[in-house]
Amino acid sequence: MPQKPYYLLLLSAASGLLFWLGWPPLKVPFLLFFAIAPLLAIENYCTSKNYRRPGRVFFGYAYLTLFLWNILTTWWVYNATLAGAIFMLLANTLLMTLPWLLYRFTKRVTGTAWGLFSLVVYWMTFEYIHLNWDLSWPWLTLGNGFAAQPAWVQWYEYTGVFGGTLWVWLGNIAVYQVFFTSTGSLLTKIQWRSLLFTAVWLSLPVMYSYIVYFNYDETGKPVEVVALQPNIDPYTEKFVGSENFIPYEEQVARFITQSEEVLTPETQFLLWPESAFDGAYYEPEFISSEIFQKILDFNERYPDLALITGMTSYIIYDKDTVAPATARYGEKIGYYDMFNTALFVDENDAEVYYHKSKLVPGVEILPYPQVFRVISETIFDLGGTAGGFGRQAERTVLYDTDSVGVAPAICYESIYGDFMAEFVRNGAELIFIITNDAWWGNSPGYKQHLQYASLRAIESRRSVARSANTGISAFINQRGDILQPTEYWEPAVIRETIYANDEITFYARHGDYLARTAAWLSPLVFLAAFVKRKTYKY
Repeated sequence: MPQKPYYLLLLSAASGLLFWLGWPPLKVPFLLFFAIAPLLAIENYCTSKNYRRPGRVFFGYAYLTLFLWNILTTWWVYNATLAGAIFMLLANTLLMTLPWLLYRFTKRVTGTAWGLFSLVVYWMTFEYIHLNWDLSWPWLTLGNGFAAQPAWVQWYEYTGVFGGTLWVWLGNIAVYQVFFTSTGSLLTKIQWRSLLFTAVWLSLPVMYSYIVYFNYDETGKPVEVVALQPNIDPYTEKFVGSENFIPYEEQVARFITQSEEVLTPETQFLLWPESAFDGAYYEPEFISSEIFQKILDFNERYPDLALITGMTSYIIYDKDTVAPATARYGEKIGYYDMFNTALFVDENDAEVYYHKSKLVPGVEILPYPQVFRVISETIFDLGGTAGGFGRQAERTVLYDTDSVGVAPAICYESIYGDFMAEFVRNGAELIFIITNDAWWGNSPGYKQHLQYASLRAIESRRSVARSANTGISAFINQRGDILQPTEYWEPAVIRETIYANDEITFYARHGDYLARTAAWLSPLVFLAAFVKRKTYKY
């Protein structure tokens, strides 16, 4: 079939648009099963035609597709940092092309079947690496694409989001066989039998999921939780130096007044958002601060209440301690680390600190500070904040006096499935998320962030309570349903009884085993192709 002049450009644009339309917050994820097939067609078309440099032609169209996906779904990052958004969009798109380039090499040596197998393995390896290195940005992990339809993926309790990634890939390979020829051209006649078989096959996980969804009964001890949404503008009111800065003592007084609107004697936990007070408090001396005294006075009125709140804190390393690579240096105090912190104050007024561990690259940490320490120190001397936070190695579970264990996820941490599962393995029965999504403005960003939390609820079968500085604060049940979502840019305080579950799901116990398997297979597949190429060549 002869193709029109702009065939490859139309395929590339269609692929990028399908990724966008199938992505949260939109609720049509079935489009993801059609998004990759055009890219497969482009690669086959470039290979089968007499292009002088087919690899370069394919790279150009693949980059265009993946760039469209990135910019249409994550453009909102520019609200927080324009330079960071530009770098993120360009770099993340480039990283996404690497599995495709490895696929082209492997396919040329091993053939189409092994090539497609390698592509799935390479992509899942890329996603796994992107979850675990210092330049981590797993927002577009394919399995996240079903976050707006949690009833479709109740089986994530066994596979996590990488089960969704595998599902999308297998679906697209099947769709490609239905609509395209082996050379990447569109079929003149649709194979209806193959199309019906593909539709039924893709529907089976959804059908199973709905059966689980409608028959699932929440389990665990009922716990009453209150989540606050103070709605303080991070650009003009929240932080020292902003135009209309509200002193932190006054902010805390507001938090207390708002919280008391719905608190009851049965409330066990109260959540305030990330960076609720950002005064950089020295942890050993924080108990003597005016803010802590306000909290203690507040707790006296609610003796059975435990509080989790965000703050900024620091610790100083003594001379005999080897400071980590993230540490700053001050002439008067020596080496110290700043932290994005969750403060837990239990019913006995004892405080526990959890330090955010998954830090936003460039904004909260300079990637690989042990390598770029000189650059990092220069940035600090110039008054910058890049690389500004330390991080905690272990996942600390916080317990109230009734021995209910909670996972204190701070903002960005809640998009990491295996990371959150480690809290569960350590004893967490509930997931609490404190965040400040107002940086992103009224955009899809904060909606996506909330919806991703539904996947954490399903993976671990843990109820979630979420406190955001501004929308969306909410509760999420163990099926992934979002309850009492608040409005954006409106102060709110909400109360819900959720369930503290101590049963551990298959996924929570084993984590990202699908991705780890792919990561082990990738070098073996590539090495096998490389050896075969050398053997054939000589």
